Amino acid sequence: MQPVIEHHWQVSLKEAKAIQLQLATKVKLKPLAVDISRICAVDVSYGRFDKTGYGVLGWFEVIRDLATKKYICRNPQIYTAIISIDFPYIPGYLSFREIPVLLPLFEKLPSKPDLLLVDGAGIAHPRGIGLAAHLGVIFEVPAIGCAKSRLFGKYEDPANEWGAVTALTDNEKTIGYVLRSKKNSRPLFISPGHLINPQSSAEIIRSFCGKYRIPEPLRIVDLTSKILRKNPQQFTLISKTVNNS
Repeated sequence: MQPVIEHHWQVSLKEAKAIQLQLATKVKLKPLAVDISRICAVDVSYGRFDKTGYGVLGWFEVIRDLATKKYICRNPQIYTAIISIDFPYIPGYLSFREIPVLLPLFEKLPSKPDLLLVDGAGIAHPRGIGLAAHLGVIFEVPAIGCAKSRLFGKYEDPANEWGAVTALTDNEKTIGYVLRSKKNSRPLFISPGHLINPQSSAEIIRSFCGKYRIPEPLRIVDLTSKILRKNPQQFTLISKTVNNS
């Protein structure tokens, strides 16, 4: 799987902003046009001042339980990479730090997924082009951002019960939703990335949530990226080489 839009990654902050503003004009928000049967979830782990990124991509087959209406992931394939990163840690510009780590992983995919889940923001971003939106646009694939903390937008806390949501807004426009995925836990910040709308994004993420705060596909890649970072020798990896874990 190759990007349909390519651009340079080692750029100045001014150039990065210009790229973001241009890509933001290509974001499309609409109801998801396909049934979900194959999804990807991605995560990159690193320290703020690290020069190494630990990337994980999970490929999952998905079925929906008709009784509970929850999505169930099966037959996961996990791809990992350890790659040098040069772009500095600057909130709002993390795409330029993380996507170069993920690009080799997308090359390993057997086909294009029906949906991409991203640990990060979608359009809930100062320029409307967070990590999920950036990936969705350059790969022309439906994408949802599911962040653990707020990057952009205003909201009120959802009720302290599973599944409660409130709107995430910018100038009174809904750009996403805040979801309480587990009682007595901090909420998640969900926003569409591309080829999906805010309401569908929240409904899908909620359908992937079970007993944990993080939706299952993202929970798996998040845990894997942290293990990879702490103990890279347990993975059969060479720097700048991508392998199945």
